[in-house]
Amino acid sequence: MARQFAWAVAALLAIPAFSSPAVACVHGITAYEQPPQKSGDRRPPRWWADEPERTELGITDQQSAAIEQIWQNAFPRLKELRERLDQLEDTLSQMIRDAADEATIMAHVDKVESTRTEANKSRVLMLYRMNRVLTPEQRVKLKALRDRRESSRRGPGPSDRRH
Repeated sequence: MARQFAWAVAALLAIPAFSSPAVACVHGITAYEQPPQKSGDRRPPRWWADEPERTELGITDQQSAAIEQIWQNAFPRLKELRERLDQLEDTLSQMIRDAADEATIMAHVDKVESTRTEANKSRVLMLYRMNRVLTPEQRVKLKALRDRRESSRRGPGPSDRRH
């Protein structure tokens, strides 16, 4: 339960769909911490490599290659940090279950949050670098694409529902 809560908090801090000032500076670019989509996989494709989205956004081969390189450079570090964070959160959950003393818990929470901060900084830096490859027009189109995905994932809002 603590691990799920921690990942929910991490998602709020790390996903560009939320209005973090650091993420807002990259105009809604989203990237996925996973390799390309496999058959039956429900993750959205990487926008810089997915042909329909590349066409919609006007991404050139050179831009796609540059963004892919940024991704390839960042992915190992993001993966490492995510795995470390998982381990630290598992340990914290066990410490809580074992009723460890408060000072020990707080020291471990500091490690967890320091790792989460490092992961978020790495991710935002990657997104910033991707952002710099795009033109202003492509950034606007990408934000619109992200907004469409987000609204379709959430479903109709209160004003869209019929009574």
